[in-house]
Amino acid sequence: MFADIPGQARAKAYMTGALARGAGHAYLLAGPEGLGKRRFALELGAHLVAACGGCGGCDECDRLARGVHPDLTVIEREGEFIRIEQIAELIADLSLKPFSATHRVWIVIAPERLNIEAANTFLKSLEEPPADVHFILVSDAPERVLATIVSRCQTVEFQPVADDDLAAFLVTREGLDGQRAALLSRLAQGSLERALRLAGDDRGAQHRQRYLRLSAGIVLHDRDAERSFVDEVGNAEAAAAGEVESDIARRRAELERIVPDDRERVFHARRLEALQRREQARVSRLAALDALDHLSSFLRDVWAVGLGAPGAVSNRDRLAELEHAAVARPDIYARLLDCVGRTRKDLSLNVDRRLALQAMFARFQEVWERA
Repeated sequence: MFADIPGQARAKAYMTGALARGAGHAYLLAGPEGLGKRRFALELGAHLVAACGGCGGCDECDRLARGVHPDLTVIEREGEFIRIEQIAELIADLSLKPFSATHRVWIVIAPERLNIEAANTFLKSLEEPPADVHFILVSDAPERVLATIVSRCQTVEFQPVADDDLAAFLVTREGLDGQRAALLSRLAQGSLERALRLAGDDRGAQHRQRYLRLSAGIVLHDRDAERSFVDEVGNAEAAAAGEVESDIARRRAELERIVPDDRERVFHARRLEALQRREQARVSRLAALDALDHLSSFLRDVWAVGLGAPGAVSNRDRLAELEHAAVARPDIYARLLDCVGRTRKDLSLNVDRRLALQAMFARFQEVWERA
């Protein structure tokens, strides 16, 4: 169990012990973004729902993997918040018995995004759930979750994954060679999800290479490189959203084939529509954040080279470009990194990403002008 999630030894030990004693009714998986909490929640949900305990090879596990099991539901924000209508639907379903399992599981992604009305309504269900119901909350910002909700949950803390653990995972699970795995694990900065995206990009789209080339121009005041960077982000977002659309279309076709009951098919079709909206918004946001992370890594590396510390460089495969670009005072790169950090926070909200990036580069120009 949890074999496909590197690191997190304490979280795994805690949950394994809890399941052996008898699962609690509510857990809060808490820690920074990208550590595998969502994967962990889905695997835990599968263990609770599937009669086999989540073997991964039976028909029930296959339905769970495809996201069409009626006894496991994922709730995520639609727009900026998780709305009261979503929680009302949850409450309406609570009184129903499991469709095919002995337990029902609701996974709530980003409970800090529950609006006030939804949070207070959800709290009532969390306080006295039916015996066969389990809630798994997944939060990147547990300090922003309503305190009374946190108090009703058993909190499981997640930590950044060690570089060695990430590298070993990329070698054994993704088939990378050791040198490449070591490079990408450093760039991932403890994030499993980022490491996986880097590995996929390394094999296919190679956005990282293009972003780093553009970053080399950006730090030398090339306005064309800034515009190309914004366009590249837009292309990456569109490609990521298109992949989601193709995946959902495949799932719809499969749903028509394997679910004969009209009512159940409509139920799952609605869930797929909501999933498509959420996933397209999520992958588009991640594509933009990844672009900023590449730019940040280049700026940090240029800063390190400028300080005479090439051993601290993360993008070691781009050392020649870094040395060529390191022409400004080190404090300039610190200010540019502050601009990127502000923009990263903006992109976590419901803002126009293209305008946010253009505003970031306008702030870059202010930094250069004041230098």
